[in-house]
Amino acid sequence: MAIKKILFGFFIIVTTLTFANELYFLDNEQIQRYNGKSGKWVEVVSLKQLKAYAEQFGTGIDEVYAINTINEKRFKKSYVFIPYSDAYIQTLMEKGISLQPINISYNEFIWPIGDPEKITSGLGRRWGRFHPGVDIPAPKGTLVRAAMEGKVIYAGYCGNYGNSIVLEHRDNYITRYAHNSVLLVKVGDYVQKGQVIALVGSTGRSTGNHLHFEIRCADIPLNPLDILPEKNLIIMKNPK
Repeated sequence: MAIKKILFGFFIIVTTLTFANELYFLDNEQIQRYNGKSGKWVEVVSLKQLKAYAEQFGTGIDEVYAINTINEKRFKKSYVFIPYSDAYIQTLMEKGISLQPINISYNEFIWPIGDPEKITSGLGRRWGRFHPGVDIPAPKGTLVRAAMEGKVIYAGYCGNYGNSIVLEHRDNYITRYAHNSVLLVKVGDYVQKGQVIALVGSTGRSTGNHLHFEIRCADIPLNPLDILPEKNLIIMKNPK
């Protein structure tokens, strides 16, 4: 059993981890998940290109339209999820390509960015204001994964946050993922831990490509560094 005490102002939230580890999977550049299907998000500029991707991955175009709620008459350049056929998945497996498995408790959060090297801003005072999360630098287009399974309750442009996603989890937790270049999920979607939900960017009030990440419980901002698995990171001090 592991017990974490998270101090915030006058509140102490005690989280008790009592569950055995379970097997989860991390989406990667080759295989991603959406609505219970394995496939890949691709940027598509025309219906002709979309149909070519569907043929390449062995998927019927009607299935692609359905899972993405595409209206053929109103199609425009966008990111589209192309499900893989069973035969294509088998081909990938024969090449040793698969989702990365991880063993972690079902109530533990995971890092939304794979292998981060540093934190450029932490939770606390910054430039005279309260900064309610951590900033994780990463190149534009880096995969952003859901830190915990949950329901998408916000997906869109949100002022200083830019293109952002908010997920609702069990026990009154929510997570926020901000400044993305591309959002891959919509309100009402249910996502799995480790599932790709966005791509890193620099939208909103941002000084460069990074992910602003928040964990809140009962709307109280918690320090993600106290909750996420420990990593050997460079943690920069917030500017006054």
